[in-house]
Amino acid sequence: MSIIGAEDEDFENDLNDVMEDQCAHFNNIDQLKERPTHLLVFMQHVILQFDPAPLLCYLHAELFKNLSAKETKKQFVEFYNTFLDKGAILRVVLPANVAYELDRTRPDLLHEDTQKRYVQEVQSLQAAEVAKQLEDFRQKRMMGMTPNEAELIDVENHYPTDRVPMEMKEKSVAENLLDKMSETHQSIFAAVAFFMKHLGVKTRAVDSKKSRGGFFRRQLVKVGYHQLSTWVILELRCAVVTSLNQSHTKILHFPSFLSFEGPVSLPEGPGHSPTSPSPQLEEMEPRFLEFEHDPPNWRELAPPEALSSLSKKETKRQEVINELFATEHAHVRMLSVLQMIFSKPLEREGLLASPELAAIFPNLDEIIEMHYNFYENLKKLRLDDNFIVKSISTTVLNRFGGTEGEWFQKLTARFCSHQSWALDQIKSRQKKEPRFNSFILEAESKPQCRRLQLKDIIPIEMQRLTKYPLLLENIAKSTENSTEKDRIQQSAECCRKILNHVNEEVKVMENLLTLKDYQRRLDTSGLKPSNELYTEYKNIDLTQKKMLYEGSVTWRVTKEKAIEVQCVLLGDLLVLLQRQDDKMVLKCQSKSNIAVQEGKQMLSPIIKLDSVFLREVATDRKAFYVIFTWDSGAQIYELVAQSIGERKIWTDVIKSAVDDLKKSGAPMRLTLPPGSGGPPFSPSTYVSLCVCVCVCVCIYTFVERARHIHRLPKFTHLKISHFFCHFLSVRLTAPLSPTENGGLKSSGETAALYVLNT
Repeated sequence: MSIIGAEDEDFENDLNDVMEDQCAHFNNIDQLKERPTHLLVFMQHVILQFDPAPLLCYLHAELFKNLSAKETKKQFVEFYNTFLDKGAILRVVLPANVAYELDRTRPDLLHEDTQKRYVQEVQSLQAAEVAKQLEDFRQKRMMGMTPNEAELIDVENHYPTDRVPMEMKEKSVAENLLDKMSETHQSIFAAVAFFMKHLGVKTRAVDSKKSRGGFFRRQLVKVGYHQLSTWVILELRCAVVTSLNQSHTKILHFPSFLSFEGPVSLPEGPGHSPTSPSPQLEEMEPRFLEFEHDPPNWRELAPPEALSSLSKKETKRQEVINELFATEHAHVRMLSVLQMIFSKPLEREGLLASPELAAIFPNLDEIIEMHYNFYENLKKLRLDDNFIVKSISTTVLNRFGGTEGEWFQKLTARFCSHQSWALDQIKSRQKKEPRFNSFILEAESKPQCRRLQLKDIIPIEMQRLTKYPLLLENIAKSTENSTEKDRIQQSAECCRKILNHVNEEVKVMENLLTLKDYQRRLDTSGLKPSNELYTEYKNIDLTQKKMLYEGSVTWRVTKEKAIEVQCVLLGDLLVLLQRQDDKMVLKCQSKSNIAVQEGKQMLSPIIKLDSVFLREVATDRKAFYVIFTWDSGAQIYELVAQSIGERKIWTDVIKSAVDDLKKSGAPMRLTLPPGSGGPPFSPSTYVSLCVCVCVCVCIYTFVERARHIHRLPKFTHLKISHFFCHFLSVRLTAPLSPTENGGLKSSGETAALYVLNT
């Protein structure tokens, strides 16, 4: 997304025009309800940045407007359990009168008119928070900091037709977005999916039978032939807990008909249960306590007279600076949650040893310290300048430039590069160790996590790095002072370099993990038909090499024989792996069974790049030839990519790898066949080859016509073909190229066969 420039005098007007154009669908929540894709994108933003309960409550309250009395009775209990109950995961703030009445009366006993009135009052109370979230979304979208922008552009640029009307396009994109959200917290996703279902947007992630009848139904437990409502069970549990509170019992075990999740822990002074995931809020580091509450907006703190004197451009600048401060505040808070709710309790409870924690959360303490110091510096700037920051360039340049920037880059690269591995380790342990899984689930339910799971929290450092360049560029765009502007842009460039370095480190680590997985499943028994290959590669270790690229391609051995393989480009090898069950097999191939029976040379699944060159396939734009020579012969491979674009990527990365090998001084045998002494082609030889091919084409055309006219048998045609091949091979001295089963023939003979066979 392009950022608006600030060079001309009409910057403010242009900015307002673009703002209105881009955010027309986000002016109010009523407009959004008619646009499923836009609504889902907004929901995703709210889930990532705010408490989504007010928005979801507001939307679900809308559904009551069209419900009958019977349906209202049924759905109000669901609405109460999800948003109004004191133990609800998505609990919202209630009007005092509604809270008072619900404490005195069971929700299912209320009259349907009263239920609808309570829903309307609760909805009205959430409207202000929803409007605030919409305003935040509009501002963030202007800065290119909102999710799923590509999907919005796809929908907004769609030209409706009879075949694909706008409504169909909206629902199609919305369904894809909804499926991507299925990884979100279960209760949040269930509430989102239920509302979207009423807009005609379905998802494969929720079973329709289970989801029918409520968006977050608490199960009603059976007692004999009767059922107790959730409300009654909660009341009974509270009564039992209260009556036993005087005894110093640490854990109470309720009868199964009163229990949702087994034992209930009661406070008993200091100490935690074996799987207690975190200290209470008061046990956290004192300096982190302030991060539990969002900082006030700069407009509320700045002097009114100073605020009114600011130009629109300067106001925009202060807004972005405040955004940098507020998001850094939120980032430090989430890092502290990672430390205080997960890392330290895991070590304290003995669920993970120190070396394991250091691998899963590398340099976490140092990263928190760096971000905390940066936040404190921004905070000091605001206080010193009375919340209207005059100069920010020194602070940001000190953070991201020079030796401090290098150290920041090193630590963040290590932390971010381990995140994929860390997520895999945590997921694996959760499956294998019930106690570890119980700990993680309990920790994720803490209010400090704000309904985010551990898998959502670990990637936050990488996400933060992507936002710094955008924020700094936006500050620079609105900065008048040229020196200040240049220094801020320099800081943004430093951020981009840090981000590029971290991305590269993440890629290297992910490639290494992929190679480790392939190595674990590698089967080299398919190389046994070739003793030479088996001897050389039976103990190959892929993890000792650098992976440059990988992907699925089709290995076209013959016209009738095509094999799907995983093509892995390493620093000096191109490896073709076949998937067989859970194994990755290295298997030789032959174009005929004769070669196997006679023990002739076969096509190797491992290609050495030090003697490779590429050629396009004239008859297939998605295919390319990989040709290489080695000591005992030469081989040619026809590989077919998934698309034309993918074919271009493959050829580019392979050529780049070959060029790197050349620069490193590796021996290249691209054009020198065994026994040849000089360059393969002289200019005169090229001319001779072209003349001979032209002669062959003419004679071949004549012979082909004669064969059809006089009905000559096909073997005659083949004999004539071999005659011309022999003629060219005698006429030309050229490099060797692969035969059908890996043998060698001259390039003249190859050219003739190519002409005759095509």
